[in-house]
Amino acid sequence: MGIVVKMDRQGRVLIPAAVRRRVGARLFILEEGEGGELRLKPVREVRLTDLFDSIEVEVEDFTDTHELRGAVAREG
Repeated sequence: MGIVVKMDRQGRVLIPAAVRRRVGARLFILEEGEGGELRLKPVREVRLTDLFDSIEVEVEDFTDTHELRGAVAREG
């Protein structure tokens, strides 16, 4: 069952607080479906610190961006 919401003059739609709490996201992808249907898909925010140690590369100097990019490209 859906919830009826209203769009204001600026095109903003209010998402009820209970739905926002369940979804737990502040960023969404808006997709158009068939028959004028609109879908909001939540985008989970990723903290950069979560990506630490996600790629292992052999680099002596991580401040040398040229060497770092080359190592990542070779591993990819």
